[in-house]
Amino acid sequence: MIKIAFTGNPNVGKSALINAVAGSNLKVGNWAGVTVEKKEAEFEYKGEKIQCIDLPGVYSLSPYTLEEMITRDFIINEKPDVVINIVDSTNLERNLYLTMLLKELGRPMIMALNFYDEFEKLSYKLDIKKFEELVEMDVVMTSATKKTGLQELLDRALEIAKKKKDEVEYTLLFDNCLQDAIEVVKCKINCDETLLKASKKFGINFLAIKLIERDSHLLEILKSEYGYSLDEEIVKIAEQLEIDHDEDVETILAEGRYGTVKGILARTFTTSMKSRLDFTDKIDRVLLNKYLGLPIFLLIIVGLMGTVFNGSAPLIDWVDGFVNNYIGKYVGMLIDENTPAWLASLVVDGILGGVGGVVVFVPLMLYLYFFLALLEESGYMSRVAFLMDRIMTKLGLNGKAFVPMVLGFGCTVPAIYATRTLEDDSSRRLTAAMAPFMSCGARLPVYGLFTAAFFGAKAGLVVMSLYVLGIAVAILTGLILKNFKMFKSEGKALLIELPPYRVPSLRVIVKSTLTRTASYLKKATTIIMGMLMILWALTYFPNNGDTANSYMAKFGKTFQGVLKPTGFADRWETVAAIPPSLAAKEIVVGFMAQVLVGDNGAQEEEETPTTLFEDTTEQVIGLGVAIKDSVLAVVSFDVKGLFSVPEASEIEEEGSGIVAATKMLWTDNLAPLRAYSFMVYILLVVPCVVTLGAIKQEFGYKFTGFIIGLLLVVPYVVSTLIFQVGRLFF
Repeated sequence: MIKIAFTGNPNVGKSALINAVAGSNLKVGNWAGVTVEKKEAEFEYKGEKIQCIDLPGVYSLSPYTLEEMITRDFIINEKPDVVINIVDSTNLERNLYLTMLLKELGRPMIMALNFYDEFEKLSYKLDIKKFEELVEMDVVMTSATKKTGLQELLDRALEIAKKKKDEVEYTLLFDNCLQDAIEVVKCKINCDETLLKASKKFGINFLAIKLIERDSHLLEILKSEYGYSLDEEIVKIAEQLEIDHDEDVETILAEGRYGTVKGILARTFTTSMKSRLDFTDKIDRVLLNKYLGLPIFLLIIVGLMGTVFNGSAPLIDWVDGFVNNYIGKYVGMLIDENTPAWLASLVVDGILGGVGGVVVFVPLMLYLYFFLALLEESGYMSRVAFLMDRIMTKLGLNGKAFVPMVLGFGCTVPAIYATRTLEDDSSRRLTAAMAPFMSCGARLPVYGLFTAAFFGAKAGLVVMSLYVLGIAVAILTGLILKNFKMFKSEGKALLIELPPYRVPSLRVIVKSTLTRTASYLKKATTIIMGMLMILWALTYFPNNGDTANSYMAKFGKTFQGVLKPTGFADRWETVAAIPPSLAAKEIVVGFMAQVLVGDNGAQEEEETPTTLFEDTTEQVIGLGVAIKDSVLAVVSFDVKGLFSVPEASEIEEEGSGIVAATKMLWTDNLAPLRAYSFMVYILLVVPCVVTLGAIKQEFGYKFTGFIIGLLLVVPYVVSTLIFQVGRLFF
């Protein structure tokens, strides 16, 4: 199998190009041990099996970020047959710096000059033959959106790969002083048995340069794998360079590489007065304006929320009905009277309910990934970090963390997945720890029930206070956690590129959306299904569906004493409602209906018998209506529904008299305070299993355990403080 590694700067169209090359074979996962996304594909081309690996977008190969270490370690350790270096042809000077670094690794390489259609529109000129000669590799003009140059790129890559070269001795052009120093170190490597052995793995040029740089990552590897410690003579060589140039070694080498790049372009490249950057600059004067930038960004984010959650809502309702009413009906017909009651409940409530709990989020994820890809491909997402960095750095976070935090108001699941847009692991963890405190839409039915029962006309004000409280607790938690090693960033200045605005490729966006959603569906199912079935068992047994006497009810009665300081735990029903909220926060309403009203409260309507054809036709029509409603919801730009509380009449549909029954939970003068304390607990407590599944997928079991512990302690403390302080005023 031929292994091809794709690498390049961020925003050079790398994902679009590899999608165009690999087609539907692209698989998305994580690099081992980290949350950085890994994309790879296997396919056949001209009788050869090819494996493509999409390496993270990087600006350098330093040991400072996960992405940079992943890229350079993969090329060094896995030794791909050929590296395809993707370069933005409209921004050659910046992109070619990475090319100089890749040459130092000594792997067979080919360059793809991407966005060549834009290059031609700008009337730029490049002497390709001379350029190839100076960069010492084949160069292919490509355009992922136009699908030009792809076949030539693969043909040349195969040709190079078949030569089976382990190392290519590229010419490194530095000034005489620096070149002499590198040659001296290379001589020392050839004379040192340990270093000579290491050079077989790293390449002699790369090893010599990194020894001069005193690269911490490499020195750790040399120490652990080869027992080598940095030679004092090499240290003196590096120190002498710093004295001669009055700069640190890394800067000296960087300036040397940029000098080489400028020399190559001076001999091969000519530009015109026309520039697409003029258009970008005009837009940025508005979108990045000191006074208008942030309000516009907030409007875009609110619009994104409204589009994602309102647009997906009709499809979510259809999926929910399709699973529970259509599939559930015919699965139920297969269960006859001889089937044990527990088995019937397991199949219908446990397994089928578990499937529904997972797939119901698919429309939401489709919309989320589509619009995030739209922002990323257009070039606007990079502006997010720029706009929000000053505010978010006070929490030790990257500016991009604001997007997942805001998405948390709609649903915590996409908020967790959206942390992938953050560059470093510490920021991802801290954002993931804070996002669950944002009040998601699933909590609104709970607020609606308890505010209808205890607060009446003040319901809106009470709900708004819960949103504000969630934000305040998230900020306070972030300020505390950022001091711990697991969440503490290294405090480096944010370095981002603001790429030119581009019209996104619909094909690329759709493919990215489908790939990411399929990955979510595949990986999230196992753990979520397992947890939902456990919750089913605890609610069903030991009295065959008698919720009031289930293990869950016993849990409520057992832990009443522990939660008594919160004020709401003098009733076991509210305590027992907490574990089912792990399945979904809105389940609390159904649980309260079961234990407070009972099965007799709901009046079942007599259903008219229907055939499979009639039911299928109804589902097809329903899907069409859902799609139409979804499109209308998208174009309506209505965001009010995200924060509106369900009416009492809507809640009553869950079970006759549930509002009245809930009102009788507490009748003393502290009843509103107890209800508020309970809502705060539901706001801050461990999120649903779908969210936990997302956290586990992104950060592993250990971090998920930490989050569960954190979200058990915080709600207890906050609810207790609210009740104990509040009772002083009642």
